[in-house]
Amino acid sequence: MKKWNRAALAAAMAIVLLTAGCGGGKESGAKTEGTATPGSNKPAEPAKPVKLLVVTPQGGNMEWFMTRYGSQIQKKYPHYEFEVVESVGNNVQNLVIEQRKVDLILSSVNNYRASLLDLYGGDISDLIAKQKYDLGRLEPSYIEAAKVDGKNQNGLPLYDLRLTLYYNKDIFDKFGVPYLKNHMAWEEVAEVATKLTRNDGGVQYRGFVASPNPLLVVNPLSIPYTDEKGEKAVLQTDRWKSWINTLLPLYKAPGYDAKLLNDARNVFVKEKTSAMFLAFNSDAPKPEENVNWDAVSLPELKSLPGVGSQPYPVIITVAPTSQHRDESFQSIAHLLTDEVQTSITSDFAAITPLKNQAVKEAFGRNVAQWKGKNVSAIATLKPAAPARAGVYDSNAAGALNSAVMSVIAGETDLNSALRTAEEQATKKIAEAIQMKK
Repeated sequence: MKKWNRAALAAAMAIVLLTAGCGGGKESGAKTEGTATPGSNKPAEPAKPVKLLVVTPQGGNMEWFMTRYGSQIQKKYPHYEFEVVESVGNNVQNLVIEQRKVDLILSSVNNYRASLLDLYGGDISDLIAKQKYDLGRLEPSYIEAAKVDGKNQNGLPLYDLRLTLYYNKDIFDKFGVPYLKNHMAWEEVAEVATKLTRNDGGVQYRGFVASPNPLLVVNPLSIPYTDEKGEKAVLQTDRWKSWINTLLPLYKAPGYDAKLLNDARNVFVKEKTSAMFLAFNSDAPKPEENVNWDAVSLPELKSLPGVGSQPYPVIITVAPTSQHRDESFQSIAHLLTDEVQTSITSDFAAITPLKNQAVKEAFGRNVAQWKGKNVSAIATLKPAAPARAGVYDSNAAGALNSAVMSVIAGETDLNSALRTAEEQATKKIAEAIQMKK
């Protein structure tokens, strides 16, 4: 964002916050149900409608929101209405410029950090305490991951995304290779990938495809991108080198073409020329894509048996601009009840942040694409601890992903790539810090 444009947004945001502070939004004591005056015979007055402005992730249109969440909220609060704005393009910036008062925000942690934190970053600890929401019902690692800026409770986890390894059974059958299983080591998977990277009848098959980015972002070693102050990239470490060197053999089999990594899912589900595909559980092949697939848990490091990827939750939070903070948090609390989470988990194959084992076991129960699949792949591993978060992590993450891609493509060596990435990311972070002054 250009400096002048960022300054304009900041000024607009200041106006929004000032207006929100004086706007007379409902307090916690406001009536949310129809009530009659004590001692009178007057009928109960219906609750006044409350309209909440919701920012959703890309693809999260009105129908998506209402089907998954809005209708659930209205079962308890029928007088709540919603307006939905997708977090794409200039939509969010326009909300600030137009002085629209956002109430609820749904976003992956990375998108929130990169695109929304500057505009709508806040702390909802006061609402958690005020409405006595029991955080003990949630897995601690998800609560920690929702501290997107590394210190404040910026939101609460609504559901999690977990790295999963998919495989095409037809390709395994074609070449007589045994199917994958849960709890395989990275080295074992790399051996299988090498066996299945071959040319047969003029068709180039690849054993494994995946963008390296998610493997870096939610790495099982919980390696941070920046220093403790969050002001410098820290990429030339032994831990980063060790993790990247674990992954490289998957991409280095003879005949491998790194260019296809920009379209890894299509290679697996459309071209059907890759034996394995690693991505989040939300990327599972759909029935109409006609892939004879199954899934296993993320491969494991021998030094960390039973540990999977870090939590990567989609968080939900109350924007600091909201004039309906209590109603917004009531919506969040309702979505995090056992009943609603069971519905979301079973109907949309979403990984619940709740500790409740019965809710966890409902995963994908009513979702066609998971029928007859190895659902245990989703929950058999313990999530890794969340890495230390920094406000400018996205600057370092982008630089590191580019560095790893250049190594996979054979354009440079790992040490040189990491040195360049660290320098570039630190420079970008310094520029971002300067822009805020």
